[in-house]
Amino acid sequence: MSYVELLAVVAQEAGEAPKEPGSQLPVLIGYIAIVFFIFWLVLFRPRKQEQKHREQMLSALKKHDKVMTIGGIIGTVMEVREDEVILKVDDNTNTRMKFSRGAIQKVLSAPEGEKESKA
Repeated sequence: MSYVELLAVVAQEAGEAPKEPGSQLPVLIGYIAIVFFIFWLVLFRPRKQEQKHREQMLSALKKHDKVMTIGGIIGTVMEVREDEVILKVDDNTNTRMKFSRGAIQKVLSAPEGEKESKA
């Protein structure tokens, strides 16, 4: 195709009437849907996976697990109730504290017997 033919095609397209604004609506809706999908992938999905992991960790709490609370207190689980956990925070004085189950941030280590049975 020569430059003259290309110029003729471009001039012909420029002379056509503009498309109706309503014909671009489905394309605009498609772009908006794609943006919302990416927004969901970036923000909501990781948070939901993290919440699921945390619920699994809290439901797996058992006696003699070493845990850390959201306040930074480190202790050993002595008793697990429905929505409470009793931690022994000092071995010398046998100090025990009661925490909400949701106050447990992470499990630091499992009991020694469990480590040996997994190996």
